[in-house]
Amino acid sequence: MDFERNYQIKILSNWINVLRTYTTIATHKSIIVNKPIINSWFLSGFTDAEGSFSILIQPNSKYKTNWRIKAIFAIALHKKDTELLENIQSFLGVGKLHKHGKNSVQYRVESIKDLQVIVDHFDKYPLISAKVADYILFKKAFYIIKLQEHLTKEGLLKLIGIKSSLNLGLNSNLKEAFPNWNEYEIIRPEYIFKGIPDPNWIAGFSSGDGSFSIKISNSTTKIGSRVRLRFAIGLNIREKELIKAIITYFKLDIYK
Repeated sequence: MDFERNYQIKILSNWINVLRTYTTIATHKSIIVNKPIINSWFLSGFTDAEGSFSILIQPNSKYKTNWRIKAIFAIALHKKDTELLENIQSFLGVGKLHKHGKNSVQYRVESIKDLQVIVDHFDKYPLISAKVADYILFKKAFYIIKLQEHLTKEGLLKLIGIKSSLNLGLNSNLKEAFPNWNEYEIIRPEYIFKGIPDPNWIAGFSSGDGSFSIKISNSTTKIGSRVRLRFAIGLNIREKELIKAIITYFKLDIYK
């Protein structure tokens, strides 16, 4: 099985936790609207699977340092899942949706004021996958930008050091522009799995990285075929403890 994000059809589990009823009073009638509410732990689990934290550093002569700096939190999905991104946007109350390629839509938060909402959420409902290391680095960069230290050479170099350990690191252009970048590189936080915090986290993570399939193979049975249903989550070996915890959570036999 491959990662579910590579499948053409994404399978989302019960990401709607509660249906809250609102009544709008008009002149002659009332209108009842059912509004889906995202669970906080679901959002963290889904972000562990599909979210990204990045720092944009681009040359721009309009800025004092000649570099444009921006922190970005984003979730990109197939356009058929636009409603889910709209509900995440509504739940958080910040960010915008953008077309992201031919068949993709991206939810993105990039203003410092709005990113404070994102930081507050993940501080209260923390990530538990290896992505938490990216979040810790992202948060360091966020506060540098919030305090406007990025407008100084020293602050810019701090961000170069952070970005060098974030996600895929520095691209070739930044390495060329900052040949001594490794002098500012900071150590990537060590990933320590701390347990599954809530059932809704499982639902969110499975909605992003889980897959549901039917496997049919030849057999010596009467019909000549064997049919198996399969639920799978594939992760990097560094997240072995998380996989083992999911197995334990569902009370499965790891050796089957």
